[in-house]
Amino acid sequence: MWSGSQQRRLALEKQILEKNFRSVRWHEPTRRGATKVDVNFNTNAGNRYTLRLYVPADWPNSCPQLAVVSSSKAMRKRNGDALPTGSGAFHTLGTIDGCHCICHFEPSSWDANNTMYLVFLKGRLWLEAFENHHKTGYDIDHYLKHM
Repeated sequence: MWSGSQQRRLALEKQILEKNFRSVRWHEPTRRGATKVDVNFNTNAGNRYTLRLYVPADWPNSCPQLAVVSSSKAMRKRNGDALPTGSGAFHTLGTIDGCHCICHFEPSSWDANNTMYLVFLKGRLWLEAFENHHKTGYDIDHYLKHM
């Protein structure tokens, strides 16, 4: 169970997300350490993705993980090779539940005032950089700075 202050913060996060995104889905919202939030995105190229934020048990004090859990485009590099699962050039940080985790903040630089909304916005930027990689062949770090 989330603490009282965490419940208030999660309620605020829910309001912000639902105000700014059309498709928000919460998984296990009352189970501390197991809560996940999905948001669907359509990129400028028209491809559809779902990003999932894994809410850490000590939210908002730790940086959450963010993963691409579904996509209409294969999660592969332009040349067809597998997208690396731990790569600075592609801003990936391993996997969770079999899905690519993507970089949005340097965990050591995380600030408890950051919101889920900001994490998802950075995830959206990663998706656009991924799509541009497919157009140009440039690595994702050509488009995104390391945070």
